[in-house]
Amino acid sequence: MTTFRIVVATSAGALALAVTGCGSDNESNAETGPPPTTTARATQDATTTEPAPEPITSAETRWLEQVEEYSARVNRDIGRGGRITHLTMRRSAKLYAACTPMLRRAGDAGRLEPARRIAQRACNRLENAARQLGKAIAASSPGGSVVADTPEAKQFDRALTGSYEATGNAQLDLQDALGRAEEIKRTFGS
Repeated sequence: MTTFRIVVATSAGALALAVTGCGSDNESNAETGPPPTTTARATQDATTTEPAPEPITSAETRWLEQVEEYSARVNRDIGRGGRITHLTMRRSAKLYAACTPMLRRAGDAGRLEPARRIAQRACNRLENAARQLGKAIAASSPGGSVVADTPEAKQFDRALTGSYEATGNAQLDLQDALGRAEEIKRTFGS
């Protein structure tokens, strides 16, 4: 029973101290400062520093350079004027079909993965453009000409138009991919 009385007396004493400490006297609270748990937490937060994000790696930089170089080649091809012949269509089709292999050779995009997904969409469109050019080649003579108002002329026009549309959309996707990669690069301070 004696132990019980000591526990009750100790509890009552602690309660009295707690009630006294929680008074509304602002001066006494100002002197004691904030509760220790807050101070300990603030000190802990101040000493904890988050490491800065790692800059873009050399592998990620190489990936970006590969896509930039390929995009520039596509832009030059699209900007080239002149006659449409089997040779020019084959050259363009070969370039367009090389997009997905270029992405594979470029390697892992790392933190530039969102940009890689956009670039892959561009590659899919360029592969479609290459297939359309193949259809246009099949429908035309070696010089790239067709006889007007024939089924071959309609097939050629449809295929060439489809190729131009797919190539234009792919060009925009490549620009978006490069823009997205640059945004990501900036977030890592590179």
